[in-house]
Amino acid sequence: MDEKNWEEMEWEIESLCKLHSDAIADYKKCREFANRMSLFLSDLEDFRCNFLANMAMDILMNCNPKVASHCEKANMEQGMLERMKSEIKMKSEAQADIRR
Repeated sequence: MDEKNWEEMEWEIESLCKLHSDAIADYKKCREFANRMSLFLSDLEDFRCNFLANMAMDILMNCNPKVASHCEKANMEQGMLERMKSEIKMKSEAQADIRR
């Protein structure tokens, strides 16, 4: 996978983290988060990023949007997103170092 793909992944995970924090008490945003995370999972699988795809699956397994309800696992999900973001950043930086 090339540097551009890693940069796009970094942008997407940042966007997903923000959306998740906005979605904690908003059912529609929560559903949007789950849908976008599913698409991101598909991209990760296409790029054969199995470790990251497994992380995305773990996030989705805990994501259960409910109408008129606060997310019970918001803190755990946010932690998982942050770990995923760190992993993507490390891989992106490593790819950039290879190109130099």
